[in-house]
This record gives sequence, structure tokens and C-alpha cells, in this order.
Amino acid sequence: MKYNIENTLNCNVEQCFLLPIKQSVINFAEEAKVSMISNPHEITDDLINILLENYFSEPRFLRKNDIFSIDVKGHVLDQMYLHINSLTSVVHFKVNTIIINRTECTTSCYILRGETTLVQEPNVHSYLPRKHSYYDQLKETLIELYPSSIAVPLEHLERCILPFIKYEIQLSIKPVFLVKGSHGSNKCKLVRIVAEKMGLNFVNADFAEVQALTSAQTEAKLRIVLHNAVQSVPCILCLNNIEVFGKNAEGQKDERIISTFLAELNLLYDKCLKYPVIIVATTNESDISAELYRIFIETIHMEHLDQNQRTDLISWLLAKRDLDHQVNLYKVAGICSDFRFLDLLALILHAVKYYCKDSSRNLKSVILLQENFDKAYEYMQLIYTDSKDAPRVPKVYWEDIGGLASLKHEIMRRIQLPLMNTLEFGQSGLLLYGPPGTGKTLLAKAVATEYQLHFLSVKGPEVLNMYVGQSEKNVRQVFEKARAAVPCIIFFDELDSLAPNRGRSGDSGGVMDRVVSQLLAEMDGLDFSNNIFIIGATNRPDLIDPALLRPGRFDKLLYVGIHSDRESQINVLKALTRKFKFRENGTELKKLIDQLPNRTTGADLYSVCSNAWLNAARRVLGKRVVNQNTVTNQSMFNETKLNEAITVELGDLSKAACELVPSVNKEEAERYERMQLDLSSMS
Repeated sequence: MKYNIENTLNCNVEQCFLLPIKQSVINFAEEAKVSMISNPHEITDDLINILLENYFSEPRFLRKNDIFSIDVKGHVLDQMYLHINSLTSVVHFKVNTIIINRTECTTSCYILRGETTLVQEPNVHSYLPRKHSYYDQLKETLIELYPSSIAVPLEHLERCILPFIKYEIQLSIKPVFLVKGSHGSNKCKLVRIVAEKMGLNFVNADFAEVQALTSAQTEAKLRIVLHNAVQSVPCILCLNNIEVFGKNAEGQKDERIISTFLAELNLLYDKCLKYPVIIVATTNESDISAELYRIFIETIHMEHLDQNQRTDLISWLLAKRDLDHQVNLYKVAGICSDFRFLDLLALILHAVKYYCKDSSRNLKSVILLQENFDKAYEYMQLIYTDSKDAPRVPKVYWEDIGGLASLKHEIMRRIQLPLMNTLEFGQSGLLLYGPPGTGKTLLAKAVATEYQLHFLSVKGPEVLNMYVGQSEKNVRQVFEKARAAVPCIIFFDELDSLAPNRGRSGDSGGVMDRVVSQLLAEMDGLDFSNNIFIIGATNRPDLIDPALLRPGRFDKLLYVGIHSDRESQINVLKALTRKFKFRENGTELKKLIDQLPNRTTGADLYSVCSNAWLNAARRVLGKRVVNQNTVTNQSMFNETKLNEAITVELGDLSKAACELVPSVNKEEAERYERMQLDLSSMS
């Protein structure tokens, strides 16, 4: 109605008011000629007839040049709607002529089936009514067409397209744009919203389907896509996954396809079309051929969402699907720091799934709770971790780590403050060094678990590659994954193998020198990213390139030493045996310490505890075999009953302690102590 009023008065109307019509005679049109506005969907004549018959079964007050829309789902039979393209939700028509008393009329009148002869004329091209919001019939409220989280790229794209939809102005520039964004940022949804907001048809094509085995087939499909766009003007042609276009089966650039594409674009825009064809391509990657990249006159970037934008997006998705909730959406958005548009949509759908599993609740009115989002997040996190090729880190908490109190405090101080503070601090890395088996890797995993951070574990041999330039690319990909999964921890295990002293590696190609240089460049690029933390671990800090130890990189060195004092050993043993069942309520641990050799690391204590539990298990199984005089009875191998029956005694611990061989000898322990004194001035 707003569109028709503006079209009739030739002006912009901010608000529309319905006023009563004061006329004594109600006019019904004798004949009305209408045309369907061209669209990219395949709509049969039978469907059009059914839509018009059902729509005009009630009187419709229209005039010449008015546009009316028919909701397909509301005006066709259910069984017929199943065979209709799901994208065909609304079909628009235009009134060409209204005849009253055998005279063409320009005023408004009623059109009613039975009173008016309806004539369908050929399709026409026209701008569509602009859409600004959705109407929720259940709550009788308006929902915004798009969330505010995508307002910036949407307004950018809209400003780029606006000069080309004024057909009175003929521009010699081709309206071809590029939208870049990561997987799941819903770039296609952005283009669709712009089309609805500007009154244009939306034509979607995926280059993954256009690309064929032969160049001739690809050219034919490309011409069909462009032809469909011309038939649907004014329209926006969205070309998805343009990075796969112009490549042959071997992944190499195909000059013939690219030149054909450029020629077809020139031919398309050489035609003096009354209505425009706007082309918007989308891509997830940056490696587009230079020939293709040159045709785009503007590039729109879909940036990562911050916590406020994710909160607004979740609220919009819930409102659009008429879902109520009793949760703090800001908290949900906080833990979903690396989620994109489609990820958050999947999170909501999984939360509804977990809600529906409880059959005692009323499924007609869904009210999502915090526990539903927690379960959905855990499930999504497993999938997301696999998609990032990141290892699944076991849940390690502070209580699982005995001793190391000063190290815990220092790590918490260096990580918790940037997470809680909104200011941008230049990040510095932590380097954990010390003898093997002292818990360096365990500390990094505990930090990731306690602060709900993603954990990217990187080891030197995994990064290195025999091909020139591939090792440096692997380093760049590690930091790209980190930027896509903020907040996260990048943990470089065995850092000395990845970043040795430059000029001393001895390889003829200088691979290690280039890897170290690339690592330094990537770390310097994280100065203003206060959600990425870098932790390194090494047994040989003296072999690491000194440039990595300057301020702003690994400038905080933390020594993870051997548990030499009695209190630290007690704490470690209590942490390792939290799930053990003792005969003397844990007093065996204090007696065990006197039997342990010197220079016992955390790994040594873990070996003692695990061997003690195995000794207790063998002892329990041995007693059962003797009592039952058979080994074939499978009931004694029940895991639950076995765990309940195993009780660790002092003898089991003493036997394991006697068999222990310390992993660090006296000379190595003294060398690490001297190393700690030398590096203490650098921390």
C-alpha cells in the first residue's frame, strides 16, 4: 500500500493512514487486465490461475499501475504447495488497465471474481515494494528485516548499488561487487536482504554448480545464468563461491573461461536495459585470479562479530522464530565468541532439540533455558573443533594440577586481565621452560579449560614441509585459525624445534630461518588482538632464537621445575589420586613421600600413581580368581564393580615407588637450575 501511494503521488510517504471512503456508490470493475512481474522462479500457468482466483474471491480495492502481492502458501492447496519452489513465497502482479462502463478508468475501484472479468497479460518488469520488516501474526508485532550486527556491510553494499537503480542515469561503470567473509557469515543472506530492501529480484547462482568438466559446458551454464538474470530485471545476481570459477579439473587457471566471462559481462552491460542487473559475487578465500579481481569496483568485508553484535543476532533469530527464552543472551554470546551467523542459528536449533527431548514440557510454547544452550554449545563445540582441525583438549582444571601455585597465579594474572578489560593491550607470550615431565603442557590445557578458550596445539614437525614456501604457509594458517576462533590459546609445544637460532640450522635452503621470520611477523601482527594468547613450552630455551624473547613476544619466561619440597609433592599426589579409594583415607600418601627418590617430576609421580592402581587391581583380581577357582567367570570383570572393589594400599604405592627410575638425573637438574638463574633476568 505504501509503495502504491508513493507511486501514485510521486513522492515519499513516511507513514500511511487508512481513512474512510465517503461515497454512496461502490464501483466494481467490469474488466481488469493484470500482468505478473517477472521473477527468477518457475511458476506454471495453473498456479497463476489458482492464485488469482483465490485472491479475488474477496473484493480488492485497486487502481491502475498498482502492485499487489499474493502469498503463495495462503492461496493454494497444501498438496500443491509441496511441489512449489520453497523460495517462491510471494508472487507480485501489476494492474495494467481497469474498465468501468466500457471506459478505461484511472480511479480506484473494487475487483471481485464473478463481477470482474480478469485478463492476464504478458509479464512485465518493475521494481518491487521495498521490504523493511517481517510481521509476526502470532504476536502481532513487526520484526526487523535484518539484525543490527550486519548493518555496516549492508549499508555499504546498499550505497554502492543505489546509483545504478536510477535508470534515468546511464553510468558507464559495470555494477559488479565482491563480498568477502568467512564460512558461515551468511554473505548470501546479506545480498538477499539488500535485494528485498531495495525492491529488486534476487537471482542466486553457485559457481560450484556452474563449473563443469569442460570449458564449453561451463560457458553454456554461465550464459544461462546471465540470461535468467536479464529475464528477471531489475535484479541482483548473487554469484556464490567465485573462487572456484575459472579453474580446470587440475585446479589451474583456465584463461578461456575467464575471458568468456568478461566478454559476456561486456555484452550484458552494452545492452541499454531499462532496469539494471546488479552482480554481487561472494567468496570465502582471498586467492582470486587477478583477471577476475579487476572487474569488481568495490569490495565489502564481513567482519567478525563482537559480543554485542552476537547478542543482538541471537535475539533477532529467536524473535524471528517466535522462541521465548529465560537466559542471559549476553552470557551465551560471550562463550560463542567464534560463532558466525549460521553457527548461532545452528546453536538455537540444537537448543530447541534438547528442549524437545524433555517430553514433560509443553512443546507448543517453547521457552529455552540456560541448560539447553549449554548442551547445544558443547555439541557445537565438538563439531567446530573438528572443522578447525584442532585437537580435542581433555578437560583439565586447576584442581588436577598439584603445586605450581606461583605459576598458576602468574598465568591467571597475565590472561584474566585482558579478558576482563575492554581496552586493547599489546599481547605478550608466555614461555614455559624446564625439565621434561614437569607439567608445562598440562598448565596450558588447564588455562584453556578454566577460561573457556579454544586451544590450538602446534608442534614443530607438524608445521615443517619439504616444499618451498609451504612451511611458512602452515605458520600463517595457524594464526588465521586463531583469529577465526578468538578467544583462543596458541600453544607451541617443543618450541626449540620450530624456532631455532637463525643462521645455525645448517639446512641449505634456509627453511628454518624463513619459518622463524614468518613466526616473528605473525606474532607482531597480534599487537591489537587482545583475545589471542600465545604460550610456548620447551626443554631447551637456550636453543630458541633470541628475537623471540624480546618484549612483545615471549617476554615472560616461567620456570616449571621439579617438585622438590614435601608440600608440593603432597599436592601433586592428591591431585593425581582424587578418584582413588584408599584404605587409610589418604594417609598413605604422606608415608609414600619418604620412599620417593630425589628429583621426582610430575610425570614420575603420575607413573607411581598409575602403577600403584594397577598393582591394586592385580591384587584384587588375583584374590577373586583364587576364591572362585576359575577365570572364565565374566562377572568379576564388570568395570563398575571392579572400580568399586579396588582399594589402594600403602604396599601398592611402595612397590610402584621402588620400581620408579627418575626421568631427570642429577647433572640435568643442576643444569636446569643454572639455566633458571641465567634467564631470570629476562623474565
